[in-house]
Amino acid sequence: MAATPLHRWSPDSPAPTVALRLAARDEAAVVRRLAALDDQPALEGRVLLALIDGEVEAAISLDDRRVIANPFLATRDVVQLLRVRAQHIAGPDPRRGRHTLMRRAA
Repeated sequence: MAATPLHRWSPDSPAPTVALRLAARDEAAVVRRLAALDDQPALEGRVLLALIDGEVEAAISLDDRRVIANPFLATRDVVQLLRVRAQHIAGPDPRRGRHTLMRRAA
């Protein structure tokens, strides 16, 4: 069953089920397909997945915090959840710390 587009959800319809979990090693093909759908390079290393109604619709790299998402769904809210959870698991975004240090040094 395909995921219900989040922008079509209404109080009268059942809320979609959202789950966040680490990708298993055997899910690399799923991550590659999502990246191709988003016209992005595949994520490498540790990946956190967002599933909407059981379907992988977005993912974030825990190593470099790059995000890929289904461009045909409204995934902004689930991507925000991914970013918050990634910070809980792996700490602050390494790219933000680098920029902050560069600004302070200048």
